[in-house]
This record gives sequence, structure tokens and C-alpha cells, in this order.
Amino acid sequence: MKVSSDGLELQVEAFGEGRPFLFAHSLGGCRHQVRRMLEPLAREFRIITFDQRGHCGSTPVTDPALYDPQRMAADVGAVLDALGIAQAIVGGESMGAATTLLFATTNPKRVQHLVQVAPTVGDEPNPSEQTIVAIADFAAKYGLDAAADAVALASMSLGIPREAAGLVTEIWIHHRLDSFVAANRAVPHWVLFEDLAPVAALKVPVGVLAWGNDPSRPLPLARRLASAARRGRIETVDSLAELARTPGLYAKLLRRLLPE
Repeated sequence: MKVSSDGLELQVEAFGEGRPFLFAHSLGGCRHQVRRMLEPLAREFRIITFDQRGHCGSTPVTDPALYDPQRMAADVGAVLDALGIAQAIVGGESMGAATTLLFATTNPKRVQHLVQVAPTVGDEPNPSEQTIVAIADFAAKYGLDAAADAVALASMSLGIPREAAGLVTEIWIHHRLDSFVAANRAVPHWVLFEDLAPVAALKVPVGVLAWGNDPSRPLPLARRLASAARRGRIETVDSLAELARTPGLYAKLLRRLLPE
């Protein structure tokens, strides 16, 4: 289904049965990726996912200024409103962690439980912001296929299996090039807060899933977020490669952070 937000159309999908759990994908990701990762949880939760603005089946966005974190956090509320959901478990990965964290701090009564997977930004900019912008510049010059293949090869050099690394290409080719470039030039520069006081003010449980050996998703930030939350907890693995090599581990670890 399509949901209107801020003059844009967002492609939304829901699957599973149980308590509503909205999950927002990472920069360059899409709802199909979320479904693949969270399918094992569909027996217990109604999972709501959507292509964030500028991504995949949602309205392309070529103005970097429209990739504003507050506006993208408001997209989360628009999706819940369209589905008639007053309160939900809310979470996301990377960029999606940022947008859902902002949504939780500005709409605390609508969030029953918050999940942050591989957070990339909080009170400081992403340490890999220039690298991510360089990927956008490479894509603008050589195309999405070439950029995805380059990232896949780099992932394989870090121990990620070929099949898992190839998913980057499978996902990125569904984006529109100019929209992808604009997102990757804007999002890495986000800074959400002056400090983590808004996280400390949250009364809901905050679960964090993170891994090491990934400069763009710094483990120290994940630990700081979990520590700042009054009801925070964290699950970690050594690397993204460990998750990629172990089918179902992502969902299994995420389930530990969700309410019983």
C-alpha cells in the first residue's frame, strides 16, 4: 500500500500476526530486505516496514535537504497513522535506527519498546561520513551496478559470504540513481542531538543490537546509547560477517531485545 507523508508517497508492507512492530531499513536498503531478515519473527509480531523516502518503491527524492531526520521521523508516524496503530514496538537499522530513535524521543507515547540495530549517529556525526559520500560520488559517475559491485567486493574481503554480499547489488539496482546519490550525500552528515539526554529521558525499554569491525556503524556509539537509556540493554556479535554466515542469527538476537 501507498501512504502519503510530507507530500511524498511511501511504499508500505505489513506481514505476520501479533503485536505491531514497525522496522525501518538502513541507508540504501528497502522493505524487501527487512522482510528477508525479520520473517522468522512473523509468527509473533505483525511487522510493518516501508521504503523510506527516496528509496526503492517510495517517491524518489533528489533534494538532499528533504533527507532531514526530523521529517523522516515524521514519516514513521504517518505510516502508523495510515494503519490505524496508536502505539507499536518501533525500531530500525542504521539510518532506520536514527529515524525511529527521533520518532521515539518526539512521540514517546506512541512507542511501546524501541530497538536500535547498528546505530550510525547520535550526538556526533558518523565517523565514515566521507566514505559514504564517496560511494555516492562513485555511483553518480559509474552507475549503481558498479557501486554495488564495489561494495559487495569490499564486503567479501571482510569475510561476508558471496551470496550475502551480492544482496547489495540486488537491492541497490531497484533505486533511482539520482535519488540514491542524494540520500547518500545527505544522511551521513546527520547529528541528532547535542547530547544523549533525549535517550536518557525515554521511559520505554531500549534494545540495541550491534557488531564490531564496522566503522560506519560504530560499536562504541551502540554501547553509549544502551548505557544512556534508563532501561537499555545490548546484544553484540564480533562482526557483520558473523551475522551473514549464520542464517537466522539476526532475527534470533533481535528477538532477545523484544518484549515477551
